[in-house]
Amino acid sequence: MHLVSTCLRLLPLLLIIGCGARTTGREKIENPESTENGSEYAGEETMVKEQKSGSWSPELSDDEKQTLFSIAMDTLDWCVNGGQGAFSFKKYTLTPRLKVPTATFVTLQIRETLRGCIGSLEPQDEMYQSVHRNAILAALRDTRFRPVTPKELPEINVHVSILSPIRAIESHNDFTIGEQGIILSKKGRRSVFLPEVAPEQGWNKEETLTHLSMKAGLDADAWKEGAAFQVFESVVLMQ
Repeated sequence: MHLVSTCLRLLPLLLIIGCGARTTGREKIENPESTENGSEYAGEETMVKEQKSGSWSPELSDDEKQTLFSIAMDTLDWCVNGGQGAFSFKKYTLTPRLKVPTATFVTLQIRETLRGCIGSLEPQDEMYQSVHRNAILAALRDTRFRPVTPKELPEINVHVSILSPIRAIESHNDFTIGEQGIILSKKGRRSVFLPEVAPEQGWNKEETLTHLSMKAGLDADAWKEGAAFQVFESVVLMQ
């Protein structure tokens, strides 16, 4: 079973791991060489900025970042306006880097308020396909929100997060707040914060780990003993 997660950047305590499901049909991913095009993509090319949480980078060129962000924007317009026909990737230059299996998140905001956010912690698709799929899920399948409407599209801000591979650490002492996202596992429970969550909330390390424990349904101090930790970094593409 594929792991699909919903995330909250501004309300991180509601982050749920594995609560979503892979969807089919409406958001069909078409072969990049397909000539089918079920809609006129309204997404306009926008200057893309990059925000790195640490030193890790997917090593994308400016053109590749632009392509990835354009796929997210065009997908959003396509699916919110009905998703007629199969989405075609024909107009995009899909380089080898964009075809590397990669974990991504797509976050939607309106005036800095979360409107939808879904992604995976582990690679499930090639990078460009992952962004395409998560844009659909964030817009239409985040169960905490009603689906995004066409009227909202002009107000939507999109953030595309590209995640580094996850690695285990020996203890919470090896976690660098603000630079790394963190995953806590204990007694069959699991919870995660993206790298930007703690700085946005103004938490120190102990506060972050306390909230992480509670979000997993554990005692507030469960992180102090018997928990396993993993970390990752991210690069966020935004307007």
